[in-house]
Amino acid sequence: MKLSYKFRLLAVFAALLILTGTEVAAQPYFGLSVIPSANSVLVSNSLTYTITVTNLAGDLSSAYTFVTNMLSPSVQFGSAVPSLGGAVTNYGNLVVFNLGALQATAIVQMSLNVEPTSAGLVTNQIVVSFANTIVTYTAATNVVTQVTNIPPVQADLGVAITVPTTAIITNDWTTYSVSVTNAGPSAAPGVMFTNTLPPGVILLGVLPKLAIYTASGSNLIFNLGTVNSGTSTSFQFSLQPTNAGLLNLSASVGAPGIIDPNPANNTASNSFAVLNYLSGNLLAVTSSSQATNQQNGLIEQSILLSNLGTNSVTAARVVVTGLSNRLFNAVGTNSGSPFVVYTAPSATPLATNSSVTLLLQYSPRLGFAFANSQLQAFAVPVPNLAPPAASSASRSLNITHLVAMPNGNMILEFPSTLGRTYTLVYSDNASFSNAMIAPPSIVAPANQVQWIDYGPPTTVSAPSAASARFYRVIQNP
Repeated sequence: MKLSYKFRLLAVFAALLILTGTEVAAQPYFGLSVIPSANSVLVSNSLTYTITVTNLAGDLSSAYTFVTNMLSPSVQFGSAVPSLGGAVTNYGNLVVFNLGALQATAIVQMSLNVEPTSAGLVTNQIVVSFANTIVTYTAATNVVTQVTNIPPVQADLGVAITVPTTAIITNDWTTYSVSVTNAGPSAAPGVMFTNTLPPGVILLGVLPKLAIYTASGSNLIFNLGTVNSGTSTSFQFSLQPTNAGLLNLSASVGAPGIIDPNPANNTASNSFAVLNYLSGNLLAVTSSSQATNQQNGLIEQSILLSNLGTNSVTAARVVVTGLSNRLFNAVGTNSGSPFVVYTAPSATPLATNSSVTLLLQYSPRLGFAFANSQLQAFAVPVPNLAPPAASSASRSLNITHLVAMPNGNMILEFPSTLGRTYTLVYSDNASFSNAMIAPPSIVAPANQVQWIDYGPPTTVSAPSAASARFYRVIQNP
């Protein structure tokens, strides 16, 4: 009986392939899905096919439906799990599932496990068929899997996006960063990183400057080559957003032929809001002539910022246009023009019909023509002046000198490394419970830096003998 059943199966299969004297339906009557457990496996590792068949033909209870697997000679049969109520028979590299009589819309699933015995390509030719004396229905597909003697690379590639933390105004020049990491355990060759720009922005530049990328629509595609385990690389993208609204950023990373144990971090997204200037009526005019500060070698000039509107202002921006000299204490750029930001003390916002004096600093030390029409003042949201978290700063430095100057300003000196960036932090108490940063950060020009606290716009108010002020210097990463 066993031999007779074997020949019956072979005869059915041969009949299905030859299809002589039968009518073959032109439209698909089976849905056939075959998913291998891997696209690349090692010799002697198991390979499993998950096979799903959907009956699209209607009632097929008049005869049995078969799923036939013709495997490459370089694999060894391991095991098979038939469909519920079905059966399976194997003869060497021919494995046949008997699905029985299928009802209309029936969905059945089965699995086949094999073991490759040599390197190369393994092919599984799968045919699902139904045949009676009137009609024959078939569906077929091939699944090809690579078998290698080289263990596949395992590397946890990841990508993350860091966005600005302060308010961005339309046409500001702003920067966000994207970091690409490899948490291992192996180096990943052929890593490709894609950064997608949102609509409504102008790309101003990419750092590092030597980074090579291909632009395809809104995508910037970087070929990073081999990324070693335990390393990371960062890119900075400078943009000018031209419209108010939410900017949605996205990035992805991947490499062909690797196994990533954590694919969830292969993509990242983040966003930040772009605002318009707040309502208000502000005026900025010069209130002193230009003078050279012999202590810092900068040209300095005072301006008077006045609130002519009907509401108090908590923060204001003064944009300086048409400059021939660099605005040394600028904290940002809008449409190519630098600006400073005044933040009012929390208890005393700039009330209507009131004014505050700000100091502008320029380099190089050369006088230049300047007109009040070059000053434009706007109300803005209060900037984020919170100091960087301890985990994001390299270390806090000792201040070697702290001296009160005759004009009331405070000068402090600290050791530095040429080219490193430092952030000044100040507070009215020794515990720094309400500390704020004093923008902009300082790029060290030598191994010692002298910094002067002169008040607005760098600090919210000028130093005063009536109230204590405490300082810290943070060396940024």
